[in-house]
Amino acid sequence: MNTPINQLRKKANWLLTGLKDHPKKEDWYTVTLNFSGYSSLYGTVNDLMKLCTVAMLTEPPYISPLVGNPNIDIANILELAIQLMPKSEPEFLDEIKEILKQPEPQPLYNFSTSRIIQAFPDTVVIQT
Repeated sequence: MNTPINQLRKKANWLLTGLKDHPKKEDWYTVTLNFSGYSSLYGTVNDLMKLCTVAMLTEPPYISPLVGNPNIDIANILELAIQLMPKSEPEFLDEIKEILKQPEPQPLYNFSTSRIIQAFPDTVVIQT
């Protein structure tokens, strides 16, 4: 039967691709991020830490000398955010919304699986 749950299961295999099951931990997931090299990874992590540090120190003109160059490469941070954004999941959520709008199909009674048995002389029981 093509129930809403079966429809969702079919689509989940190719639409829920952002999170992968963790190979060793149950109920944990992994996300793949792409960097052009160690320098790109280091620069992104460095920019994230500087962004957080500058955001926490809101009293101008104070910026800790430990931050070094306080200039933050916002494009680098936005690129990381773009990689973290789910790509196919929103389409799947739209599908879920449409499927859930449909009324739940009522199961049809299948008489072929029922048999009438006589439990007591004046009583009839239908067993399914």
